[in-house]
Amino acid sequence: MNTENNTMPIQDKYLLTCREAAIYFNIGLKNMRSLARDRSLKISVKLRGRTLIVRPKFEEYVLRLLEDKPAEDLSVSLS
Repeated sequence: MNTENNTMPIQDKYLLTCREAAIYFNIGLKNMRSLARDRSLKISVKLRGRTLIVRPKFEEYVLRLLEDKPAEDLSVSLS
């Protein structure tokens, strides 16, 4: 943990805000929020009115997407 301002680096957090997740995974904020709203993906939780991304669950989701795609077609449509 960073002792200067008591903030944890994003890569060490378990729960991320949509903004943090968008930055960490290099995804647009609108797409990240859209994914977070999709309850069937089970990658987010609501806590005190905030939607938070469960980083390990989202990482699993991305890996599943990559496994289902042929190696020559790794483009992923998030919209």
